[in-house]
Amino acid sequence: MQKIRGWVLATFILTFLVIIAGGVVRTTQSGMGCPDWPKCFGSWIPPTNAADLPANFEQYLKKQDIDHTFNVWHTWIEYINRLLGALLGVFAIIQTALLFFKRRQQRTAFRLSLAFLIVVILTGLFGAIVVKLNLAHLSISVHLFFALLLLQLQLALWLNLREKLFSLVVLANQRRLLLLLLGVLLVQFVMGTMVRMYVDDVSKQLLYQQREKWLADIPLSFIVHRSFSWAVLLFTALVSWQLYKQPSLKQKAGWLFFWVMMNMVAGIVLFYADMPAVAQPLHLLLATAAVTQTVSLWLQTKHEITVIN
Repeated sequence: MQKIRGWVLATFILTFLVIIAGGVVRTTQSGMGCPDWPKCFGSWIPPTNAADLPANFEQYLKKQDIDHTFNVWHTWIEYINRLLGALLGVFAIIQTALLFFKRRQQRTAFRLSLAFLIVVILTGLFGAIVVKLNLAHLSISVHLFFALLLLQLQLALWLNLREKLFSLVVLANQRRLLLLLLGVLLVQFVMGTMVRMYVDDVSKQLLYQQREKWLADIPLSFIVHRSFSWAVLLFTALVSWQLYKQPSLKQKAGWLFFWVMMNMVAGIVLFYADMPAVAQPLHLLLATAAVTQTVSLWLQTKHEITVIN
């Protein structure tokens, strides 16, 4: 089982890397670097310079939304993102195969691995829709939520194999607070995607230059997102303090507050430092970490049930 646990942990880490890679693709405007799917410019290995483009390359370039010229960096950033996604698929298949032979002893783990594999396939197929729709706002958001779901499934699998699912007894109201916090974080996550949609439109109009103007005309979605972040931070502080009282949850509660606080700091940097490119994927990563930490705490806890004789 030790080897299986090691593989599951590696798959969990790879899932995080795939999410980061997706954030880098969005930050560098490389989403249409490979304007076709599953190939890239009609080839399994994309070109490294314009001279290697196929004869009918214009039918691919016209799908791009910047200057319709070949950009090797955009192409390879998107291609590496796809390779990581394909590698995750291979990891998911091997993971499911390993647990297939243990399915009688590890029934829940096998079902979780199978669910993970199915969602990986759906995520990959939806990636084709994202390209087909030329990075339509809603398709990008759905693609992101697929990735977030993948992470939580793999987390549940990892906790199950370590026998930590629902292993810590807490008060019933503490679990309810965790569930409520998860809902609050997801609402904030959705509002963040709405801000990203606005920024995508403005940055496209400015040819992805003049970052200081991307939020110059502050939209309502950003005002709500920014204001709500304070409520999120205060509520996280309340939940973390409630959990901190439990000796077994002190460190986990500290990490929960840390991820939420650092995510808020990243958001402040994005606004006041004129949208630095590095802060965009970092903001996404920290938001994902906060959601994942909340889910992890909820999955590891249970409330004691009093049986009346």
